[in-house]
Amino acid sequence: MARDSRTLSARAVLNAPAAERQHLLRRFWLPAVLLLALAAGGLTGIIAAYELNYSRAANEVAALATYRPSVVTRVFADDGETVIGEFALEKRIPLKYEEIPQVVKNAILAVEDARFYDHVGIDPIRIIGATWKNLTTDKVEGGSTLTQQLAKNLFLSREQTLKRKVNEWALALQIERYYTKNQIMELYANHTFLGANAYGIEAGAETYFGKQAKDLTIGEAALLAGVPKAPSEYSPTANAVKAKERRDLVLDLMAKHGFATQAQVDAAKANPIQLADTAYYQSQPRSSPFDYPVEQVRQDLEDKYTTRVAQGGLSVYTTINVEAQKKAYEVVRAGLRRYDRSRGWRSSYTMVPTSAQNGAGPPAQQELNNFKHPDWYGNEYQEGRFLMGLVMKVDRAKNEATVRFGNYTATVKPTEMGWGHRPPRDEFKVGYLAEFEIKEVDKKTRRLKVNLSQVPAVQGAMMTLNARTGEIVTMVGGYDFYSTSKFNNVTQAYRQTGSCFKPFIYTA
Repeated sequence: MARDSRTLSARAVLNAPAAERQHLLRRFWLPAVLLLALAAGGLTGIIAAYELNYSRAANEVAALATYRPSVVTRVFADDGETVIGEFALEKRIPLKYEEIPQVVKNAILAVEDARFYDHVGIDPIRIIGATWKNLTTDKVEGGSTLTQQLAKNLFLSREQTLKRKVNEWALALQIERYYTKNQIMELYANHTFLGANAYGIEAGAETYFGKQAKDLTIGEAALLAGVPKAPSEYSPTANAVKAKERRDLVLDLMAKHGFATQAQVDAAKANPIQLADTAYYQSQPRSSPFDYPVEQVRQDLEDKYTTRVAQGGLSVYTTINVEAQKKAYEVVRAGLRRYDRSRGWRSSYTMVPTSAQNGAGPPAQQELNNFKHPDWYGNEYQEGRFLMGLVMKVDRAKNEATVRFGNYTATVKPTEMGWGHRPPRDEFKVGYLAEFEIKEVDKKTRRLKVNLSQVPAVQGAMMTLNARTGEIVTMVGGYDFYSTSKFNNVTQAYRQTGSCFKPFIYTA
């Protein structure tokens, strides 16, 4: 009788004749033994790799005791108090654990690790829960703890491999071994990236809300706590809609885990995101009378201190006088504008790119409404100031143009076309960026009266010295450091010997 091997039981194998039993054992048990050997070998390899990484992680984590995060270097004027410039690879203002507001800690715990105080760096309960949710639903949930997030931020790349995960576990356990929970929270709150070159809660609060972390509301704290998952996606200046969705999710989690009442959460979710006027300009360079001397200071310092300049939190004191520098800056710019005017009108403008110009994407008008220019930083306008304006509309019938300057607008008529002499309907196109001089400011209606100007196509320079001490009091290297040229005509432009001697002849 033929035997069906698929229905053989262990008893049947044992009761079979000796020769057949030997054949069946080789057929069924040998693969099982080999499989167990392979599993044991793999497990041994993982354990060995873990132990090796655990010992290596101990050295890396121990170094955190002397951890000094990159902080801002500040440059001061001759009074020793006025900050005229900053250098930073990462904008960071460290806080001690006691200085981190409880509402911020609660928001971080709610979204990152509600069981933070109940595990030793790895949370098996959370891992099992996340795995089950990933298998049974369409949602993807991570099982990493706050300590693991810190390990990734400080030591690891973003690659998704088993080796990196083993390293992450080893580092997390070592961090918990060496540091208290409060120290781990302090490190995380000061190191996490929040977009716009802001690192840490204090820098994030200043960047987005123009305030210190201690003054954050529950909604603002929730927004900042939600950004680290994907700063390019959840930053409120990058995507206001997704930032609000993420903020509301963090608020719901705060209520779920008992960090806030439902009434507090409902009230916070009802409020729109209110950013500081300066939030959209934090990552954009803004022109200043001090750009050229500050850049010269940076170059001189980097020759001596290399990367410490942008990372070491230095305080640099210069001999630049604030009021004299501002005056020199305006004098150089006025002189260049006068000379440029004598060379004729050029009708030279920059066109702000929009999707509609290529025949696709959202309407150009909406993109123009969202456009931000560094000149509009703070909306601090005063008579006599020159700044860039964006042409939003050209009314050919009325022969006038509507120009936007941040939150201010101006209607430019033929009499306000400066010395260009061409009327607005012939000179302007929607999307043009042009330079204007402010003639009047109405803060109540946010209206300006302006005259068309043009950015000079010529450069000049000025430097003044204290004749007694030789100290540099002012340095202006060109018309505008960011919009025209970073070339410093004081220190980088070479001159003939005869030209250098002319000042002594003319002042003799």
